Amino acid sequence: MSLDITSFLLHTPESEKTTIHIRSADGRNTQPCEALLIAETKHQKLYITLEKKRRYLAHTRVPNSEEVEIDFLRDYEEVEALMEDAGLDGIHDGEQGILYHNLLYLLMNP
Repeated sequence: MSLDITSFLLHTPESEKTTIHIRSADGRNTQPCEALLIAETKHQKLYITLEKKRRYLAHTRVPNSEEVEIDFLRDYEEVEALMEDAGLDGIHDGEQGILYHNLLYLLMNP
């Protein structure tokens, strides 16, 4: 039995989800889009959007700064590298990382 996304989001901690605003091609309108956290390292978080065409969003803290960079990842190798850094066992290259159960939900409920 699959769980619908609305029910899943009700039980997802606020720290594991976000709403991003996607600008239209002409730049005049924005549309809100839910995204789930699927991997996290010390300085980066990887979100995946819940729209039909899934997109990956990297949220990166610049070391020694309060600055944050937010980018859509177009190259899947960047996604793979971030997920590898997060590591299934929680530690990779000496950096603590986490892969979230949200990824499993999205794989089981496309």
